[in-house]
Amino acid sequence: MATYTYPVTNPFQARTVTEPDFEPNLFKENLYVNLDEVRGEDFIQDIRFTLNIDQTDDRLYEPTDDYVKIIFSGHRGCGKTTELKRLHDRFNHPDRYFSIFLSIEEEMEYGSFQPEDFFVWIILKLVEAVHQQEIPVGTTALNDLAKQLLSDKVIEQELKNSFQTELGLDTDAGINILGWFKFKAIAKAVFAGTNETSTKIREEVRRNTLDVIDKINQALVDIRSAIQNSGKGGDILFIVDGSEKLKFEVYEYLFIENPNLLKALSVNLIVAVPINSFYQIEKTPGYFPNQFIVPMVKLGAADSRANECFKEVVRRRVDENTFFDAGVLDECVRCSGGCMRQLLIIVNSVIRKARGNKASLETAKTAIHELGRRMFDLLDSEHMKALVLRPDDRKLGDVKVREMLFQLVLLKYNGKTDINPLLKPFMPQPQS
Repeated sequence: MATYTYPVTNPFQARTVTEPDFEPNLFKENLYVNLDEVRGEDFIQDIRFTLNIDQTDDRLYEPTDDYVKIIFSGHRGCGKTTELKRLHDRFNHPDRYFSIFLSIEEEMEYGSFQPEDFFVWIILKLVEAVHQQEIPVGTTALNDLAKQLLSDKVIEQELKNSFQTELGLDTDAGINILGWFKFKAIAKAVFAGTNETSTKIREEVRRNTLDVIDKINQALVDIRSAIQNSGKGGDILFIVDGSEKLKFEVYEYLFIENPNLLKALSVNLIVAVPINSFYQIEKTPGYFPNQFIVPMVKLGAADSRANECFKEVVRRRVDENTFFDAGVLDECVRCSGGCMRQLLIIVNSVIRKARGNKASLETAKTAIHELGRRMFDLLDSEHMKALVLRPDDRKLGDVKVREMLFQLVLLKYNGKTDINPLLKPFMPQPQS
């Protein structure tokens, strides 16, 4: 990734750093704007309480009675990844948890990701973490798991010939932590393509899922004990991010068709899911009672604290005086609907419309109008039927409503859905 001096004044850099998929290190590069003041911290405090973290001195005095599974969601671009990384930084402490952050998008080829891969990656990331921390762990349970998943001769030969890796399963001692660590190093390549190793591992997990989970749980007992004895944390916590690009079939298998499988894992999990999947998962009775949504920011007057926070997000990336006339940034924020991703999409469109010159308010309104028109043109008649309803009459169980939440056509605030500001100029008045 190129190095930028923020706020940028080069028009081509301004175009790049406002792309919604541009992913800098927000904390390292001083681009992070804390929204706690305008969004609230209730959902964070609720998650702490769910994980048994004492509210007074921020310690985990005793593990949860049952290993909790937390579903974490929100609109695209609302800041889920940033909040999950903040939770990881808060919880990953000897007085709290041995927290492991697993980014599906960064670690894996999400286009080829299968539900079975989730269980393999849980143990791979855990082994990687204890290896890097030099925590001594017994290998009996890990050996049993390796024998079930990796001991096929075809796998052994393919790993050696195609991936130049030998795990040591053919020795009397069996695979050790280093052997698992070696497999972790090539796992992304293994699971990204069609090969004998990925096929056989997935088939084994699919055929004998509960047995594999039982062996993972046995390994977790040994690893958890080693972590506690080493003073690295009171329990294990996985925080799983990078969900937006996975196929819905993955969520359907794990959270709707077979929710008992995740429930059976003896580890605390926070798993991010897209907002359209969230409302489908919510129908799964009993398995996922711990569900949290990152609140949307409700914008106010142009000089309100919420609006100022949103403007600060842009100002840290690009020089306002170089690229925007008076009032342009206010208009961009107003039309963002309180969604950070949409704010960046709008700002990027304005910069492109002005071709890197200083954008007038008229230019900005033209760019914003074109964004709204493109969104409107993609709606079908069923979308329109739901949009013209009163907010209280839109049902989150409706597939079209969930689809529009995911696509940011509808935005959800405090339990109610509202039409994206980009669309409002094109919409008939809602039914009274």
